[in-house]
Amino acid sequence: MDIRISYLTIFLFPFVFIGCSTIKISEKYGVEMNVVDNVRSKVLIEKFNTYDKNKSFLTFTSEFNNFITVKNGYSLVLYKRAETVSMLGFTTACIVFNNKDVIITIDNKQDIKLNKVQLPKYKFIYVGKDKNHYTIEYTNHAKSFL
Repeated sequence: MDIRISYLTIFLFPFVFIGCSTIKISEKYGVEMNVVDNVRSKVLIEKFNTYDKNKSFLTFTSEFNNFITVKNGYSLVLYKRAETVSMLGFTTACIVFNNKDVIITIDNKQDIKLNKVQLPKYKFIYVGKDKNHYTIEYTNHAKSFL
């Protein structure tokens, strides 16, 4: 009887941890500057009327096929299933107020809170995914997805 319990414990114990997955978050910070100086950035700021220093673009880039929710303060900014267009490396985007909390929820399970101290310093925030590793890049340069 004790041998069965030992074997059962040895074989089932690893499966308990296989079902548990933790996420890893890495943050990258670009150069802080007051003026966004490249043409692509200026065009986006003009087109979406985000001259206000309290507004930033939040863009989801590679490897998403998830339900994404973005809460900005008490407002729900994004609530949709989104899949990355593999040829472009682009998933979806929204505009957030960078002077309020920004919480990203993936598949109604994993919460990612953006750095409230760093957020107002940058106009463009990119969130990329590689399995359970999320990379958040804060920058003042718009990326091209063509």
